[in-house]
Amino acid sequence: MSFSIDIQPISTFKRIRIANHESKASIDIMSKGGVLNSWLQTNDQWDIIDGNNFESGWGNYESNGFKSGKMSPYACRLSQGQFTHLSQSYKIEKFYLGAHALHGILYDVEYDIVETKIKENSAYVILEHHYQGTDKGFPFAYTIRLHWIFFTNNKISIETTITNQSETSIPMMDGWHPYFKLGKTINDCTLQFINKGILVYNNELIPTGEMLTNTMFDKGSGIADTQLDSGYIIDAAFPKCILENEKYILTIEPSPSYPYLQLYTPDHRGSIAIENLSGAPDCFNNKMGLHVLQPQEIWKLETSYQLTSK
Repeated sequence: MSFSIDIQPISTFKRIRIANHESKASIDIMSKGGVLNSWLQTNDQWDIIDGNNFESGWGNYESNGFKSGKMSPYACRLSQGQFTHLSQSYKIEKFYLGAHALHGILYDVEYDIVETKIKENSAYVILEHHYQGTDKGFPFAYTIRLHWIFFTNNKISIETTITNQSETSIPMMDGWHPYFKLGKTINDCTLQFINKGILVYNNELIPTGEMLTNTMFDKGSGIADTQLDSGYIIDAAFPKCILENEKYILTIEPSPSYPYLQLYTPDHRGSIAIENLSGAPDCFNNKMGLHVLQPQEIWKLETSYQLTSK
């Protein structure tokens, strides 16, 4: 078999490294947060993921951009951290950026390593966390399971399974926050995807409910110095998002469970966040893509990343 799986302690949590010894590529998954923290191309000495330095612990994860974060039970901004469900009002306790709650409440939880397995053409790890409703603003128990698979063709797939363990229905949104870097700067990359419209945000990045036509990236466009902090509804018939430069082609292909795409370019221009989302930011309030999970209902979401060299 061409794969190995190595689990090592990193600070107070664990690093699960899945390595393909034929291609010399490897991925690192962290038990804390469930994050994809590295996708190393050893032959090129290049890491496709703009990850975190966890050697000294979790550190300034939030202020460093929530790199590769699992955003649950909501993603991006939740206006004022408030929402109403079943005629009851709630206010999230966890992380705020300014006036608004940001990126959910499970981005830093510890996951149990449920299973690892090496197969002929892939290897995987399954992580699981049981949220007990500890944040007073989201007092709904649910289980989240992450199934990371690394394939021989340098493809990563991530399936998220959410099970409502509460006695009532619960509002739910899901998303990922990976930063990708194909070279020294994203200014040299092109981006291509087809969308049904760009979401209009107010000056605090909360959707207004409006949507505008946007064809900038339909046929592929150089990123150059374009600044992005934008959300789109992707065309389900053509869900792929392709990032490429002179050396690599990265193809991101979500299932229909992730119909929204958020793009963010940090000021350093070294990487780009390409975020698959199940709903729009603030969907607990605007209902755009909101999924209401019934008691014991199981919800599955999947996306994949594949890297090829030119």
